[in-house]
Amino acid sequence: QIGQPLTGHTDWVNAVAAVPLSDEPTLIATGSDDVTIRLWDPTTATQIGKPLIGHEGTVLSAAAIPLPDRRVVIATGGSDTTVRLWDPTTATQIGEPLTGHEGWVSAVAAVPLPDGRVLIASGSYDATVRLWDPTTSTAVGEPFGTHKDAVYAVAAVPLPDGRVLIASGSYDATVRLWDPTTGHQIGHLTGHNLVYSVAAIPLPDGRTLLATGGLDAKIRLWDPTTGAQIGAPLTGHQKTVRAIAAVPLPNGHTLIATGSDDRTVRLWNPITTHQIGQPLTGHEGWIRAMAAAQLADGRTCLVTGGDDRAILVWAPQAWNSALAPRRNGD
Repeated sequence: QIGQPLTGHTDWVNAVAAVPLSDEPTLIATGSDDVTIRLWDPTTATQIGKPLIGHEGTVLSAAAIPLPDRRVVIATGGSDTTVRLWDPTTATQIGEPLTGHEGWVSAVAAVPLPDGRVLIASGSYDATVRLWDPTTSTAVGEPFGTHKDAVYAVAAVPLPDGRVLIASGSYDATVRLWDPTTGHQIGHLTGHNLVYSVAAIPLPDGRTLLATGGLDAKIRLWDPTTGAQIGAPLTGHQKTVRAIAAVPLPNGHTLIATGSDDRTVRLWNPITTHQIGQPLTGHEGWIRAMAAAQLADGRTCLVTGGDDRAILVWAPQAWNSALAPRRNGD
């Protein structure tokens, strides 16, 4: 762990997002039950400016959204059923809230399309996934609506052929894959009970895996091009896996980081599926959110938040050497 916890939130931390700025160090955005979004410098462990206030309820989700003009905005979703956009350089809300969901907005993600546009995907307790254009603050197409229960997680999944899919995880025990250009469902993955977390994991050979976690305390890996589960589930956590993040390393490899109600963070090699090192301990409550961020010196760190109201920053100095041996020369 790097330094002391970042403190300031007065209630659960539900969302963590890395916000890379073009001419400044990467910031961390966090959202909380205290109805605020806060910005942090992970290098100095200090809060930047005042809290961003606008949501009328719990802030449940956050994501950085790159725009065509190289600016980056922050998208957040909350229990007020809205998606809101924020300018991280001025700490102000951009335009009016994006409305249309009829339930809590529990997940948001950036979706880069092959044509260069970047949309926002949002998942909600109303069992739908919606797309939004951040440049016009308008909805794109019709909601994706075949889930049978709340959508708790969404992620963009880039494929080797240049296409991008959207993965959504739900309380209905399924992960569904969508084509954002047509709105069609193209995959239906089952194996978990409740699904709480999804993340795209890029591999050195150009492929991307989909990692998912749920109430069963397991992490499952999937081939998004075929919908097939890869190998046996990754086991080690003792309780619900609520957070998953890809952690890119300087050597071109990517680790999987997972956070759980068992108060631990664990790291995994996606190729061997081995756990790396011992669980990372320090949180005193459920871990609800995490993101990888690049520090000013070029290192990658992992930032986690949870029920203990604290944000912890973890250093990866030894992670390269800790990678388990790779199979068959991979």
